[in-house]
Amino acid sequence: MTQPGQIDQALADRLAQHFSEAQIVELTLDVMKWNYQKVAVASGTDFELRPGQLTDLHFDDDGHFIRPS
Repeated sequence: MTQPGQIDQALADRLAQHFSEAQIVELTLDVMKWNYQKVAVASGTDFELRPGQLTDLHFDDDGHFIRPS
C-alpha cells in the first residue's frame, strides 16, 4: 500500500499461484478503495460519523456505503 513500486516479480509470481489475474485486479482495486481516505485523514479534513463512537459499516448490494441515520 505504501510502496507499490516495490512489488517485484517474486511477489507477482506468488500471487499468481493463488489468484487469477482478475482476482489480483479486484484485490488491487479493493486496496485502493479502502485507502482513498488516507489523504483526508492526513490533512485533517475527515470527520467522525458519530463522534467518540465506533461506527458499523453497512453497504448496499452495489457496494455503496449506507450512511447511518
